[in-house]
Amino acid sequence: MNLKEESSSFYLHSTQDPQKEGERISRQIPSDLQKDELLVLIGIGCGYHLLSYLKERPVPSPLLLLEPFGELESVAAPEWIPKMQSLLSERSETEIPKIFFDWKKFESLDLRSWLSPEIRSIRVFVHPSYQRRYPEICREILSFFQTRKSGSQNEAAKAEYGRLWVRNFFKHLKDVEERRSYYKILTHSLPTQPKRIGCFLGASPNLEKELDWILANKEKVFLLSSDTSLGFLLESGIRPNAVLSIDSGLGTSYHFPQNVPEDIPILTWFGGSTRIFELKNPKIIYLSTFPLDQILRARFFPKAPILENPSLNVSGLAISFFQNLGAEAILLKGFGFTREGGKTHCRASGYERYDRFFLNRKRSLYSARYSPESRWKTRTVVLDSLKSWSPIRIETELSADTPSFSDWEKVLEEFHSPFPGTGKNWRSFCEQVPDLPQEIRKLVPNMSRLLDPKD
Repeated sequence: MNLKEESSSFYLHSTQDPQKEGERISRQIPSDLQKDELLVLIGIGCGYHLLSYLKERPVPSPLLLLEPFGELESVAAPEWIPKMQSLLSERSETEIPKIFFDWKKFESLDLRSWLSPEIRSIRVFVHPSYQRRYPEICREILSFFQTRKSGSQNEAAKAEYGRLWVRNFFKHLKDVEERRSYYKILTHSLPTQPKRIGCFLGASPNLEKELDWILANKEKVFLLSSDTSLGFLLESGIRPNAVLSIDSGLGTSYHFPQNVPEDIPILTWFGGSTRIFELKNPKIIYLSTFPLDQILRARFFPKAPILENPSLNVSGLAISFFQNLGAEAILLKGFGFTREGGKTHCRASGYERYDRFFLNRKRSLYSARYSPESRWKTRTVVLDSLKSWSPIRIETELSADTPSFSDWEKVLEEFHSPFPGTGKNWRSFCEQVPDLPQEIRKLVPNMSRLLDPKD
């Protein structure tokens, strides 16, 4: 069976050997999935690639099948659904996939009807023919799942790192109390100033190609480097004005080589990596939407801005930072989605130091540095999300009369003496917040003891 688009010469499948074509496409579908990952196949057509996948590969569970065009439910589905059910009946432990027809109907469904609470991430595969013939619909669908994926990943991050965030929060409050001269906090915002431009330096491979531009314009803009790109920038003779580092994981330490100049400030938050707080570099603390940060603001710094980041991408936090520094626009460098030989980051990042061949690791970071094309494409919607949300313009070019970025340190203050309070204070603060998440409420009594006076 094959399907031809009405009033067109376009076929959804090969007219010569659709089964062989389906076998070839099925080999591109991800199979290395975890039990808490949802695989979504977009564009089922006559089901040749799906049936080949179910026959030859380990069947993922759970699996969601979405055919964007509702017309195919009565035309093609009666052909491939019985065959799929027959294949799955041979594997009694396999969960029956959820099947949906008509993209617009699916888009309006309640999230709970297809996304289980146990799902921590989503992988999406789009049939190549659909990508070529219906690019706009495919981008719309990918954007939809990227938004839901961000939400599920956010919940996963909370589950995995929640305890670490609370522990680090109180540990770093204690560190500020003991070494106040190392810290300042972002306490207010500057008014927007015309032609004041910030520049965030991400760690995509295209950063290497933008080196000449950065060298030529580094005095005109505020260079905020991601921690991942810091090693490459220093190797290239570029000293950023500040480094943004928010990840609490142990891998963050690999992004900071031993020769990092000690006078480059690091923008971070109290739940950030302990390695950052061990460095002698000045720390600029921002307040996030994390509940303990909200309590801190209410009790000690009521005028401090909250840096929001609905994109859940580090560049979104850079945008919020520059907005509070009075920038009217931001440039994103090292923020491309092209790859070189599968490489997803510029050279000299902490990933390369971690993955050196002579070091033995239980788990390589190769998968973090290299991604298959199908998975990488889903990341390109991040830029669209940033553009739709960003409170300041995202520019691609810099005008010749751009002034230097000065006086930004006016937004910073030293931590005053009543801060951070005692462990007893914090236990009292948290008891007075009725909607404090239970997972945090349970951890505070023990973790806050780090601030109790020593006997």
